[in-house]
Amino acid sequence: MRKSVQRLGQLLLFLLFSTAGFSQYTVKGKITDEARNEPLPNVSVQIKGTKIGTVTGTDGTFSLAVPDNKSVTLVISLVGFMSQSVNVSSTSAALDVALKTDVLNLEEVVVTGLATSVKRSNLANAVTSINSKELTGTTQIQTTDGALYSKVPGANIRLNGGAPGGGLSIQLRGVSSLVGASQPLIILDGVYINNSFQRTGRATVTGAAAGAGAPAQDDGANRLADINPADIQNIEVLKGPSAAAIYGTRANAGVIIITTKKGSSGKTAISFGQDIGFGRPLRLVGTDDWSVAKINFFFTNPTKRATELARFQQAQSTGQFFDYEEIFYANTATLSNTRLTVTGGTDKTKFYVGGVITNEEGTVRRTGFERYSIRANIEHKISNRLNFSINSNYVRSNTDRGFTGNQNNTGASIGYNISYIPNYFDLRPNAAGIYPDVDYGGPRENPLAVTDKATNNSLVNRFIQSGTLNWEIIDRANSGLKLQVTGGIDFVQNKTMIHLPEDLQYQRSQANPGDVLHGRQESFNKNFQAALVHNVNVNKFGFTTQAGLVRLEFDYNSFFIRGRGLAPKQTNVQQATVQQIDQQFDSRVQEAGIFAQEEVNWDDKIIATAGVRFDKSTLNGDINKMYAFPKASLAINLTNFDFWNVGFINQLKPRIAYGETAGPVAFGSIFTPLNGTNIGGLLGSVVSTQIGNTGIRPETAREIEFGIDAGLFKNRVSLEATYYIKTTANNIQNLNLSPAVGVNTTPSNEAELENKGIELALAGTVIQKSNVRWFSRVMWWKNDVLVKKLGIPSYLTGAFGTGLGTFLIQEGVSPLTIVGSPAITPGVFTVWGNNQPKFTMSWFNTVTFLKNFDFSMMWEWRNGGDNINLTSFLTDSGGTTEGWFDDDDKDGIPNGRQRPPAPYNNAGRWVQDATFFKMREIGLYYNVPQKNVNKWFNGFVDRIKIGASGNNVLLFTKYEGYDPETSTFGAQSIAGNVDVAPYPTTRRIFFHINLDF
Repeated sequence: MRKSVQRLGQLLLFLLFSTAGFSQYTVKGKITDEARNEPLPNVSVQIKGTKIGTVTGTDGTFSLAVPDNKSVTLVISLVGFMSQSVNVSSTSAALDVALKTDVLNLEEVVVTGLATSVKRSNLANAVTSINSKELTGTTQIQTTDGALYSKVPGANIRLNGGAPGGGLSIQLRGVSSLVGASQPLIILDGVYINNSFQRTGRATVTGAAAGAGAPAQDDGANRLADINPADIQNIEVLKGPSAAAIYGTRANAGVIIITTKKGSSGKTAISFGQDIGFGRPLRLVGTDDWSVAKINFFFTNPTKRATELARFQQAQSTGQFFDYEEIFYANTATLSNTRLTVTGGTDKTKFYVGGVITNEEGTVRRTGFERYSIRANIEHKISNRLNFSINSNYVRSNTDRGFTGNQNNTGASIGYNISYIPNYFDLRPNAAGIYPDVDYGGPRENPLAVTDKATNNSLVNRFIQSGTLNWEIIDRANSGLKLQVTGGIDFVQNKTMIHLPEDLQYQRSQANPGDVLHGRQESFNKNFQAALVHNVNVNKFGFTTQAGLVRLEFDYNSFFIRGRGLAPKQTNVQQATVQQIDQQFDSRVQEAGIFAQEEVNWDDKIIATAGVRFDKSTLNGDINKMYAFPKASLAINLTNFDFWNVGFINQLKPRIAYGETAGPVAFGSIFTPLNGTNIGGLLGSVVSTQIGNTGIRPETAREIEFGIDAGLFKNRVSLEATYYIKTTANNIQNLNLSPAVGVNTTPSNEAELENKGIELALAGTVIQKSNVRWFSRVMWWKNDVLVKKLGIPSYLTGAFGTGLGTFLIQEGVSPLTIVGSPAITPGVFTVWGNNQPKFTMSWFNTVTFLKNFDFSMMWEWRNGGDNINLTSFLTDSGGTTEGWFDDDDKDGIPNGRQRPPAPYNNAGRWVQDATFFKMREIGLYYNVPQKNVNKWFNGFVDRIKIGASGNNVLLFTKYEGYDPETSTFGAQSIAGNVDVAPYPTTRRIFFHINLDF
């Protein structure tokens, strides 16, 4: 009996403790936006100190089971809002929380290492972050790089031409190299993607390839144009070596880190968006009228003068005069962008699937840009300690860029040709479809026939894949050890065709009429990274240690084949009389690195970081040498100390950072090329005039950055100020050798550049009321660059010579200095300008009013900087510049033949101030009230948003070209701002509708 009672007692105790062990309660609540009093979806609700949590649904509600029947603290957070901590217990398990907007983005997480991040409030560098709303929330932007305009202090972003499909140059904190481009490294979801300016072959066929820097005159697009901006969640811009040092060899010009959108657990959400719009030229410069007096003055040959007078009188009798700018450039382009995304998942698996179709015509007939993109991002939790993610993106784009820009006597340029054609000459074909021949200027080509018949096409297929595995090896209350393994590939195939048919006027004059160039370029980038991250908290100190390795491989090959003397209506090279291999090129680059970094955080008061990366590359002279790139930073949050009692200053953080990076050596610099030759019918090879340098090493940069961040008036106002000094050493220059050597030059690490700059940002909530919220941000930045050391004699480079303006590379002078005729002394020319702006300022505003209306606007003011305007040179030469026959000084010589500065008609005539004030973006949207949506669609539709917007809406400038932002030499770091008959920039107007289901 006693044993039975004892066993029964044991059973009752077991059941009691078992019940206690499984006891729990459920917390329910709703999270809203304090400013709008609207529900917030996808808000993270997590029990502090644990991994237990959930997210809110589309109606802002959540339900979370709390184990062990204990009181806990819930951490409620969402990007763009201030986090809140709320204590709950079984007796207070229902709550409503309103989140405040994070004006200063203090809660934002910013990358500080290859496998770690930090809150912006603790950041020691001036890293610019752009979220999806800032990127594309105002208007539809065609390309991702175009969406960065005016949003990154320290960035000089320049449009290379207005043709569909993009084509932009991005310089972060000035010039990083004297050769090639100074373009940043771009990493998309952990993949080192290809953003190269790829050749199309247009410059070869049009003859613009003559002279230095010729490939850049192709007017092509950089490959960032392939990435769909609507897929992007946020972009982080590491502008200089102090922030980018951990990326080593390829980070001299900064790093742009792009993260795409991810799924979230909860109800599957479907979103559909449609943008419909139109494009027109942002600006046309006008053309000059003709008269009998002007014809008598302009045409000096009596026979030609008589012909032109007869043509003019015929036009007068029929009233047929033509504005060729309007005819060629001012067509209305239809713009369309269609988006569909599906997101959702569970606590274990989350997914984001998105598809986008972009179809935009150009304002020049037979030009346009099509992009088809599909993305699938998947995250899966294998266990509490093991998870992985996979990001996949396939893109297909088809671009017709037309024929604008430079050409050398082939006629294959609209702007070049119409500069010489008077408005009384009729270019239209006759009833038989035959286009009249043109006998003006040098090209001797009918640009209307080129537009109607010639082809400049690029077809891109691209696949980007990345994967990340995270393993929490140790997961304790105060410490943890994580292994992160990341890998990715980027495959790009670019097929191009440039075709000038045999029946074009210029082609008919050739021995072999009809010209076609087929190109095929493929790049395959692979990267692998493994890192161990250890976190430990000791009292008020937090230590984060990371160490790992990186492996990179870049394969590239290109093949261009050309045919001349084509059979009628053929584009097949086999149907050409003359067949030649224009180019065949293959390269493989391998790089490896190891890195280590330590971050110490004392109670969010003092945050110090130190790290180093070691890299080696097959591009270097010594392929086994490891180059070191150290970094260190310190940030002090003064307002977190007990002694701080200045009430209106909520954040004050002085900071200092130092870092070193490198820029890769050009492929093949260590080798001496062998060029093919034919001697007496026998094939052979001869040594190039440039010899390789087996001692070549990467261009290196070191930067020190000082800054201060402040938050005022309960964090309604923020101020960020940064000053930096960036020195780029070992810049590669061609060293001239003694004639006795038998070769002319060798690449050598000779030069040194210095960039100094200031970046300022002031932002704040001007009005914060229940029915109106106005946020405004002003950013101002400038950069000055000097050649501190050259190592070789000074020289001139870029553009088209001293008669029209070129660039001076000389010790103690900015490499962006524009010089030209007249000569002061033999070999020394007049300084006419500098292509770098004195400063740039942007102003962004977003206003929410009447609860459901959103208005946004972005302006940019670029003060100073000069362009070499050779479009004006062409139109003056052809007599078509507006006001050409005017005579301002009344000396009997028309303006078109005599322009200041004195002495007249020197290079200074074409160097023009490129100052401008431009409305980049503007948008007005209406969020249909939730109660109306529910009433109309009975819960089938969750949200409706409609609106209208514009891109490149207004331009104010005294510059005489189509747009001060232009460069016929593409992304070259030195020869920018050269204007040769570009494709005019398009003003884009859109109407939008977005539906969430």
